Amino acid sequence: MRLGACGILVNMRLHEPAAPTPGEPAGRERNADATRADLLRAAKRRFTVFGYERTTVREIAADAGANVSLINRYFGSKDGLLAAVLAETAHVFDGRPTDGAARPETVIDDLLAGLHPDAWPEFGHENPLLLLVRDAAGDAATADLRRRTLTAVVNRFAADIEGDAVDADEARLRGALLFALMTGVVSLHSALPDNVFGDTDSPMLRRLLTEIAAAIVAEGRE
Repeated sequence: MRLGACGILVNMRLHEPAAPTPGEPAGRERNADATRADLLRAAKRRFTVFGYERTTVREIAADAGANVSLINRYFGSKDGLLAAVLAETAHVFDGRPTDGAARPETVIDDLLAGLHPDAWPEFGHENPLLLLVRDAAGDAATADLRRRTLTAVVNRFAADIEGDAVDADEARLRGALLFALMTGVVSLHSALPDNVFGDTDSPMLRRLLTEIAAAIVAEGRE
């Protein structure tokens, strides 16, 4: 969660009403699909920026310009809404090829691009990794979805690392450490927005992170 003036600006942005559908006449009643999408979009930003516990369904409904009762109608509960958000967030990490997934340059390029202030507008300009690692709240089904998403990312890295010189167990450990590097940087950058990771264009930052990632995946091993 961002603090101080920065936090106030983020909160103001989150309170902006959902943008109308282009070409939609003013005052036209939105259909169920559009309202559900607005609630998902608002929840995605709220849960990522403030976390599950600090977010209320009334805030989400206000951001979406919808009646709070519609959250229960479309998602069943706050837990159901979180599960829907996590399912959408999982797609951010799905569909990427396994081949080259753990290449240090690729990992660090993605990591630094995700730290840019203009990145991830759909998540309130916070990295969606935060949504996956910051809260343990939610029901059992939601917790299982979170674990499966995190595991899928680690497995994708592990599959790319595994080879003649690295067996499956070691590859999985290396994949987990690579993912831990990413989430650690993202978490610290979010908690301390003016920290040493603030200059995402820094050649030194890119070089050092790439060296660490290369050591984790044992790039250049025989």
